[in-house]
Amino acid sequence: WSSCQAANTARGSAQAATTDADGTYTITVTKIEMSKDSGSTYTTIFEGSQSINIASVDAGAVAGSLVSGVTLDVGSYTTVRVTIGATLSAKGFVNEGGTNYYTDGGADYPADSSSIAGSTPGSDYAVSTYTIPAANRISTTTLTTPMQVGPNLSPTATVKFDTSGVFT
Repeated sequence: WSSCQAANTARGSAQAATTDADGTYTITVTKIEMSKDSGSTYTTIFEGSQSINIASVDAGAVAGSLVSGVTLDVGSYTTVRVTIGATLSAKGFVNEGGTNYYTDGGADYPADSSSIAGSTPGSDYAVSTYTIPAANRISTTTLTTPMQVGPNLSPTATVKFDTSGVFT
């Protein structure tokens, strides 16, 4: 996701959730897999299509619901691989030096506009859609502590989304 680029390279305070924004950073999760052998082979624990607004307060709960109740073979799972869809839908703005740069409902470049008046985006402020390069659609994470699955064990995972650096 970090390869998505906004047309503006200036830095400022990004706004994803204000009175004028709906805090939208929506991805579609298409597959979640786990591995017991450091990623040589995987067991699929979710396959489908689930949109998740990773800027929302319940993003982790929505992601967790995708695998709730899944039965895994006994063992120590060390790696998680998540595949997402080809698009990111985003709505937000940044003010840099008195100019607002904001999403305007477009797709890819130019999917943003600028306005100088006031501290809010222009009237065309809307959700824009960005293509996620194929090389950035699969994320593989090695667990800090392996997840143990076995009799009398109820493993739990915490899901967090880091949107810092999504638009640079």
